[in-house]
Amino acid sequence: MTPGMRLRSHLIALVLAVLVPMVVFAAIVVVMFGRQQRAAAERGALETARALMNAVDEALGSTVTTLEALATARSLAQGDLKEFHAEARRVLATQPDWKDIILLAPDGRQLVNTARPWGAPLPSASEPASLEAVVLTRRPVVGDIARGRLSGEYAVPVRVPVMRSERVAYVLTGVLKPAALGGVLARQRIPADWIGIVFDRRNMIVVRTRRVEEFLGRSLSPDLVAVLGRGAPEGWAVTRTLEGTPVYTAYARSPKTGWGIAFGIPRASVDAPLERSLLAIGAGGVAFAVLALALAALVGRRITAPMATLADAARHFGEGGTMHADGPAGVSEVDDVRRAFVGAAALVQQRAAEAEAAARAKDQFLAVVSHELRTPLNAVYGWARMLQSGQVGEEQMKRALDVIVRQSDAQVQLIDDLLDVSRVISGKMRLDVRPLELTAVVEQALDAVRPAADAKEVRLQSVLDPRAGVVAGDPDRLRQVTWNLLMNAVKFTPNGGRVQARLQRAASHVEIVVSDTGRGIAPDVRLRALPPGRFLQHAGARGPGPRVGAGQAPGRAARRQHHRAERRRGPGRDVRGPTAARLRGADASPRRARAPEGGLRLCGRRPPG
Repeated sequence: MTPGMRLRSHLIALVLAVLVPMVVFAAIVVVMFGRQQRAAAERGALETARALMNAVDEALGSTVTTLEALATARSLAQGDLKEFHAEARRVLATQPDWKDIILLAPDGRQLVNTARPWGAPLPSASEPASLEAVVLTRRPVVGDIARGRLSGEYAVPVRVPVMRSERVAYVLTGVLKPAALGGVLARQRIPADWIGIVFDRRNMIVVRTRRVEEFLGRSLSPDLVAVLGRGAPEGWAVTRTLEGTPVYTAYARSPKTGWGIAFGIPRASVDAPLERSLLAIGAGGVAFAVLALALAALVGRRITAPMATLADAARHFGEGGTMHADGPAGVSEVDDVRRAFVGAAALVQQRAAEAEAAARAKDQFLAVVSHELRTPLNAVYGWARMLQSGQVGEEQMKRALDVIVRQSDAQVQLIDDLLDVSRVISGKMRLDVRPLELTAVVEQALDAVRPAADAKEVRLQSVLDPRAGVVAGDPDRLRQVTWNLLMNAVKFTPNGGRVQARLQRAASHVEIVVSDTGRGIAPDVRLRALPPGRFLQHAGARGPGPRVGAGQAPGRAARRQHHRAERRRGPGRDVRGPTAARLRGADASPRRARAPEGGLRLCGRRPPG
């Protein structure tokens, strides 16, 4: 036999078992808190990016508004471009963020440029893509950053169309200085270690809070370009700056202009508090572990001596032949532990048996619930598929929708049926008796099971006697009984079989008879009562499964309360007799009516008149 651990080792293991989970728990708490801090930083950065993007849109929008006002100048309407040149210069003097004002022909020729005297030769337009977009869409467009053909400096063209007779006669362009948008970032007062960037549709840098002269007009870092390529209007990701520094990046792109804002936040500023906390926990955990192990060794040394003496005494006592392995240990505490383990083992076996019984009951209950809940879903699913495939004509559309709504209501009703089981057991089930037409009850039940019957190619037949008249009963409970009988008949009738529902008047009674060509109930089960929770197995079904679902319990109680005349008989397996329900009129005697062979019957009263 392998010797066990020494008591000192157990004490050390106990210390570690207590200390290590505490350290791990503290580390988990710190990590979770760090993640919350990171999430808060992410939310704050995204909110800042959205706010700055709105500010950039407003700045560009004000430029568009000013240009649209200038486009209505009388000199431009009269075609006096020389006068418009002078007027444009006066407007330019009031716009410190503008570099130039340019009037272009739709083909890209410059007609007016405030950077040159009137009449001086002018080049074609730079950044022609935005010019083509204005001519094509007839809407203002904010272009991408580009170098001017005259100055050679980077600028942003903002273009608006000048319409004449529903066509673009000119394109008026305000050349915006990139530094103007830099003021938007400056006013936000972002932290000094952040990097703020404004970029255009082509992901070219327009404004940057660091080394803007070096990176102006250049593409964003490859990492950020890849993130923007995913198409999300805003987000948070880990990227590298153009300097190669890893950062957390929050970005937002405008749906109006296609421009965007991005912030690079150094990872150290976000992760440093978490890393410092983890380092402190690790160092403290090691220090406490060393101290605890030293104390455990000291205490263990004081305990091991008397325990060794006790062990020697036990060995000596054993050598005397009077102590058995399965006898008392000679120490009350050890005996208590042994007795506790024996009792615990018995309790575990008992609990295991109870758990196994509960598991079987749960599986059986779930099977029943699945059977009952699937019934109205079959009708909804069948009509929905027929509507989807276009198999329902206009004249049947209302009927299909009525069936879907009705079966959805039935789904809720079935949930109530599960609660009815407890009411049946406690004898508290009640009926809501009212005058009703049984023809509608049977037709609604047939509509509910028709999709399931069509799926199995089972023919549904109905024979409805118009003389059935009005009876008194609970419509919901009677519909539940008829529906359950029909659905079980369809379910256990082979493909190509037949199910018939017959409503007929027999003397003072009205009968609902359901018959099918499926197999019957086994003789050893047929004559027994069917209490709630008892399920019959179908003789020809594939594998085990409930023959009668949970809905039979409230249905059976309903038949008893419509007045307690019930019996089950049938010709046995592979031959199925009809199932019948009888309602007695008010003029009938109170005797018990006899149902057809294999039938179920229930009696009620027909209201006067």
